[in-house]
Amino acid sequence: MSRSEPSALPLLPDRDCGGCVECCRVIPLDLPELAKPTGELCAYCVEGAGCGVHAIRPQTCRTWFCLWRVIELSDDWRPDRSGIVVRPDGLETGEITLYVVRRTDFLTSMEVFGVVAGWIAQDVDVALSVPGPVGTYPARAVVTDWLRPAVEAGDRDDFNRRVAASLDRLEQHDWQADGITARYAVHIA
Repeated sequence: MSRSEPSALPLLPDRDCGGCVECCRVIPLDLPELAKPTGELCAYCVEGAGCGVHAIRPQTCRTWFCLWRVIELSDDWRPDRSGIVVRPDGLETGEITLYVVRRTDFLTSMEVFGVVAGWIAQDVDVALSVPGPVGTYPARAVVTDWLRPAVEAGDRDDFNRRVAASLDRLEQHDWQADGITARYAVHIA
């Protein structure tokens, strides 16, 4: 699972990453000029500030954005605040993945319940994903049918129990190494 390049998703105006660097940590890269294992912060990244080689960063880094930059989600969804990277992979096939980097109070909020319920009502499949140890692929599962009874009943407590149970199970995954060795060869002029 290397960084995929979704078709030109238009970015929301006046919304930028700010100090969020979650994608620079969680997404594996295996490019000729830059390679980093899953879960390792890119060596070019400055924690809380962004890319140190922004002007000459690889094309993949220029085109990959989490869905917080693309769809109308509140600022609370920004990955460094929410603990959730809303991944664009699968968007064209009607699927959204909530990559839960860390569990936060936001995960159990009415806002998450409402947004996910809306997606399910629109026949968007919802997947949950969790990181493994550095250098391993994350675990992921489509949970639409598992969450649907709680969504249809409007039962946020049951929804939160089901999300927590799913995450607990995913965290027991048999982690698979991504096989990526760090390599930093972006040429700084």
